[in-house]
Amino acid sequence: MRILVVPMSAMAETSGPVSRCCKLAKGYKEAGAQVATCMAEDVNFRPLTGITNYFLDIPMPLGLPEPIATKSFPVAQKLGITSHKAVPSFDEVLHLTGNLDYKYIVKSVSDIRRAIVEFKADVVYSEFNISAIIASKLENVKLFATVSYPTQHSYAHSAKLAHGLNRFLQEVGLPQVESALMLFDWADERYCFSIKELEPFGEGVKFCGALKKVHMDVHERERNKILVYMGNGTITAKKMKDEISEAFRGSPYDVYIASSYLKEETDGNIWIAHRWEFDELLDDACLFINHGGQNSIVDGLQHGVPQIVVPGKVFERRFNAESLVKNNAGIRLEQDEFCAEVIREKAKKVIVSDKMRESARELGRKLNSLQAPYIHLNL
Repeated sequence: MRILVVPMSAMAETSGPVSRCCKLAKGYKEAGAQVATCMAEDVNFRPLTGITNYFLDIPMPLGLPEPIATKSFPVAQKLGITSHKAVPSFDEVLHLTGNLDYKYIVKSVSDIRRAIVEFKADVVYSEFNISAIIASKLENVKLFATVSYPTQHSYAHSAKLAHGLNRFLQEVGLPQVESALMLFDWADERYCFSIKELEPFGEGVKFCGALKKVHMDVHERERNKILVYMGNGTITAKKMKDEISEAFRGSPYDVYIASSYLKEETDGNIWIAHRWEFDELLDDACLFINHGGQNSIVDGLQHGVPQIVVPGKVFERRFNAESLVKNNAGIRLEQDEFCAEVIREKAKKVIVSDKMRESARELGRKLNSLQAPYIHLNL
């Protein structure tokens, strides 16, 4: 079986799709499949040893011309302009990142179709990439897709954003859709990398827990690390650094902040890098402060770490934060509450809570008990 894995691309820092793509590609390869990726070399790109990557164009935010987008978007990120934008549905994400721009759809579908033909793919795996869904249908190959509860058309959608998409679908002879999110229903198999307690899907979706297994230490031990990752669009990198540093500088905790927008440095017990190996650090963490992305939530729970989630105005992150709170595994912090005094107060509440810690461990055990899609590969 030959599987082409295609993650959604974005100019912004958003590690979820690419990190899952890498794990899927490696997992399918280890299961005996022949694997390639069609992954744009954007800011999130990671090359995979021994796995061919086919070219995929990078979408420009809002479909802006590249010279304008490449100069204006980093400035908007740095100034925190993007953090003020409400994002009510996933098709709004696709629109903002340029994935719904008509010209980009034309180019990206062409890129992926070329990869399908050259690789002779039997299956296309779409990691939230709508162009991959369209390309698979046009090339008549089987389609697998990642889904999540809040990215469903029935959860929230914006029909007005589907104009360019429907123009293209009409041109290539495919059915029109009320919103781009309906494309995920075209998949032959749909996978959710979570558990029912966090994402209450009905029938037709396979829960896979997470794409990696974590051996959760059954013995209690001292945990003295606090991990911080805010992605993009919620809290600016500078504000994150300033408030977190003020909250925990000189405390008994080693604090690890990850951001590609910050200079790598060490200030006493505050450590800053573009990336950290969170899988290693989380074993010693008593708290994970993050933006509410699915990967971050799941990673923390797999290691039994309670969390403080700052989802901002992004629909999916708010849903994830609410699920975490409902399951007593953490608390939500609103964007305007992100200041050193409040962070310090909330952190103390989470760290001393036996209930939150045990709830996080129980959810982690359930996540670790399920199997990834490549385990079920029928070769």
